[in-house]
This record gives sequence, structure tokens and C-alpha cells, in this order.
Amino acid sequence: MRLSLLIIFLATFISSAQATDKPNIVIILADDLGYADLGFRGSDIQTPNIDRLASEGMVLNRFYSLPICTPTRSALMTARDPIKLGTAYAGLQPWEHGGVSPEEHFMPESFQKAGYETAMIGKWHIGRQYESLVPHHRGFDHFFGHLNTQVDYYTHESAGGHDLQENGKSLKRDAYATDIHGEESVRFLKELRDPAKPFLLYVPLLAPHSPMQAPEELEAKYKSRMNFPIPKRTYAAMVDSMDQAIGRILDELDRQGVSDNTIILFFSDNGGFAGFGGVNKPYRGGKLETFEGGIRVNAIMRWPGLIPAGSETQQTISVMDVFPTLAAATGIEMYNEKKIDGMNILSAQTKSKDMKRPKPLFFASNSPEYNSFSLAMIDGDDKLVQIIDHNNRSTEITNHLFDLGDDPYEKNNLAEENPLRVKKMSDAINDWRSQHPVSGLYVSISPNPSWRAPTDYAEDVKPDEKTILKSWGGFGRVASQVLQMRYGEKGRIKYE
Repeated sequence: MRLSLLIIFLATFISSAQATDKPNIVIILADDLGYADLGFRGSDIQTPNIDRLASEGMVLNRFYSLPICTPTRSALMTARDPIKLGTAYAGLQPWEHGGVSPEEHFMPESFQKAGYETAMIGKWHIGRQYESLVPHHRGFDHFFGHLNTQVDYYTHESAGGHDLQENGKSLKRDAYATDIHGEESVRFLKELRDPAKPFLLYVPLLAPHSPMQAPEELEAKYKSRMNFPIPKRTYAAMVDSMDQAIGRILDELDRQGVSDNTIILFFSDNGGFAGFGGVNKPYRGGKLETFEGGIRVNAIMRWPGLIPAGSETQQTISVMDVFPTLAAATGIEMYNEKKIDGMNILSAQTKSKDMKRPKPLFFASNSPEYNSFSLAMIDGDDKLVQIIDHNNRSTEITNHLFDLGDDPYEKNNLAEENPLRVKKMSDAINDWRSQHPVSGLYVSISPNPSWRAPTDYAEDVKPDEKTILKSWGGFGRVASQVLQMRYGEKGRIKYE
């Protein structure tokens, strides 16, 4: 009997030791951060904590998100191309019923199975109406934050409904949202997590996404010291506040002595929006566009002792690579049943070894104007950007072909002199687009006139019903695409 108890004790001890040996993970996601808007990029906005990450880790100079919020978050969670998820074209609005299908496996679910404690603090934005779509039912042991976008930083309302909760329970907090995100991240690290387990902490901040709101003392700082005009002054204050929240997280990791065993990834979900003060120089374009300024984003990865401090890489990296790379770094198994599109790029970070991508990267947005699409394909250094304007009478496609190796700022359009290359890449884009479900997400500028926001989004989450599954495969809205419709399995135009 004593021998059996000893064996059980030793097995438990060894299992616990192996779990705590695994590195912790902190993923911090900025929202609409301009490429040029950090101190280490030369900005007048003060970001000492993010600058510290850059000096202690590796700057990922060619990291690609998608041009809009929802597809980036979908790709991060699944390691799959948002075109297959039905979320490639637009951001999910509070009045829409969709999200990423419950059939898709999410990153925190794999980490949960590997013994990690998982938490999310911040903005979700990939499904809200049904239990199987919300964070604490998709692999996060702890969720504190918002289900929607465009959340007021002080009232915590989105489209007229209250949107702040903890694990499905509505909360009232009289404080600035970015401050809350920093405080709650520290609370998880100090009070909520089990110190015997490794942890995955995902912090998708609201900042610096609109509405443009910032603490008065920070706005005054950028008025008096830099004389920034509105809205740049507010935007700068929001970025400053975001950096301070990140500083609180870094300080707590240091205080607990776990920084050296913690992988930190910081990046933005898309480029900055110029109308609100975001600057993406030296790159062309911004949020909602597929030029480099909309998709090439700030990204930093720190892992003391394994990633060289103060280093940089020009490796092409996609947000779809995050899940497989972190799985490889921690030695956990990915439980995806569906084929992933991301790749493990750990060697590019720990060994400074360039890795060739086996497949091109694709990007889409139909948010700049209704019935106007911005598309792109990157294959090595070759990049094709297509702007498609179409209505009931005509379709006009403008092609922009660039060599990013010689022309990363996209100044020299090579399309006219390379018609065969344009044709080949255009065909590849059309084939890629044909994978999008007909019932997938498209731009929705305003709700149906009869729609009213729920009083509280936490209380509006419904139990799963058969109707939810119909929304992924049913013949909903007709795809607003320039291609021949070929309906296949599960309502896809062409099913992979």
C-alpha cells in the first residue's frame, strides 16, 4: 500500500515538475497600432516598455497580420487561413450572429490539454451570441473582457449594450479600459493562476482602436510636450497608456522571477488607421488595405536565453504561424483535426535561419467601401495587390505588382511589363477566394433598422442550438465576389 502511494506521489511530482519546466507564454495584441508609432521606430510617442521588449528580444520586421481585426484573431486562434473560416473579408459586428465555427480547434484548447492554465484579458471579436463561440468555452480557463469591438473605454458599451464581463458574468468597473486590462493581467498572474502550472496569458488590448478616448493627463502630456494636434494627441495618449499596461505585466513577471522562462509575443492586429492618427511609414497604406502599411505590422518576440537579445529578422512570418511556433517552443501537441496553414518558424527566431514558405500568403478586405475589395498575394518577394470595384453593371480590377525585395515601399508598379506573372497570381487569388463559404462574413456597415443591442452582452449569450450550425453551412448571403458560383459541400463555392 505504501509502495503504491509512493509511486503515485512520485508520478504526480514528476508530472508537476515537467509541467512547470515548460515555458510560460504571454501574447499581447495591440489594436490598430501604426508601424511607425513606437519609440524604437523613432516615434515621439513614449513606449519604454515595448522598446524594452525590442532590446531584449527579436524584432520581427516582416510579420504579417490581416488588414482587419476579426480575420487576424481567427488566424491566431486556429493557425488556419481565415478564407476557410468565413472570416477573411471584414470585422464581425455586434448585430451579426456568426463567428468562427465550433468545429475549429483553438490554440488555448491544445495548451489546456498539455497542462497549461489559460487566460484571456481584453477584446475577443470572433463570436458572441452562443456559448460555443465565447472565450471561456473555447479553451480559456479564465476570461475577463469584451466580446465585441468599438467598446467605449469608460462606459464599456458597444453599439449601445454593456460589454464587460468575467467568465460570463457581467461586471461594472469605473475605470479606463486599458488600465483595467493591465490590472486584470497582473491579478491573474498574482492571484488567480496556479503557480504549479505553466500558463498561457492572451492580452488582446482595445488600444489604440477607436473610439478615440484617453486619460486627460496623458492627452495633456502630448499637447504640452509634443504639441500633437487632435486626433493624433489622443491616439498618442492611447498608445502611451497601452505601453504602461504592458509595463505592469513585465514588472509582475520580473517580481515573480518567471521572466526568463516566459515567451512574450507582442504584435498588432493590422496597420494603423491614418484618420485617427496612426502612422505606417515608410510603408504604403494602412488598416483596411492590403498594401504593406495595412498588413506588415510591429511584432516582437522575447525568450531570454533562446532568442538573441537586440536581434532582428527579415523572415516572412504570418499570424497563422504563431500557434505552431509556440507549440514547437513548448513541446506540446497541436490537436487540430483540420489542416493548418501556418508553419513553425522557431528556427528563424532561435537560430536566425531563414525559412522558405511552402505556400503564398493571401489577404483580403472589403471594408474600405461597400462592393470594393482589396486583395493581395505574397509569393516570396513577389506581391500582387488587386483593387476590385464592382456593381450591377461593371467590374473594374486594378493590378499592382511589386518586388518587395527591391521595393518594400511599393512605389514601382511592375504589372504592365509582367502580364504573365500578373495572370498567374491573379488566377491563384481567384482560386483562393473560391474557398470562402457563401454564408461567411462580409462587410456590414449598419444593422437592420429593427436591431437593438442587448442591454448586456454577457447575458445575451445563448445555449447552443441546431440553428447555429446551420449558419456555417447554410446558403445565407450570396457571396459578393467576382467568380463563377460552384456550390459544393457545406455551402462553399469550392470546398477544400
